[in-house]
Amino acid sequence: MELKKGKVAVLFAAAAVVVSTACVDVSASNDAVAFTNYRLKPRYANTYTTSRYRQTTNPNNKWKVNLAYSTEGKGSLATFWLAKANSAHTIVSGTHKVTQGSGNHYFAATSGASMSNVCLGMENNNYTTAEYRVSGYWDEETD
Repeated sequence: MELKKGKVAVLFAAAAVVVSTACVDVSASNDAVAFTNYRLKPRYANTYTTSRYRQTTNPNNKWKVNLAYSTEGKGSLATFWLAKANSAHTIVSGTHKVTQGSGNHYFAATSGASMSNVCLGMENNNYTTAEYRVSGYWDEETD
């Protein structure tokens, strides 16, 4: 009888762990998703990363970009924004100039970015016929 009570207690403990795990909120985190060797095209042409799901409904849950490397050189600038992962790449944040090597930069999105697949848009910050390669990190939401 005592053995049976012990098995029942273990069973209830295991069930409690399963139930409490199922109730844990899966929330966003501050990740560092690499973008590597992306092409900054000539004449302000846009380039986009692969998409990630932005689960938040809070526009102040900021997205992040870090321009770690550019073939244009140390301290060069590129322009970044958050875009919907649709055929029009609808812009769902402001556009921001980021200096290579300056670390993480955090920006608010618009409500249009809520609960949708988004990608990081980028372009050269000035009109030129040259093209450059850039690498760095981004995250669609950081809180």
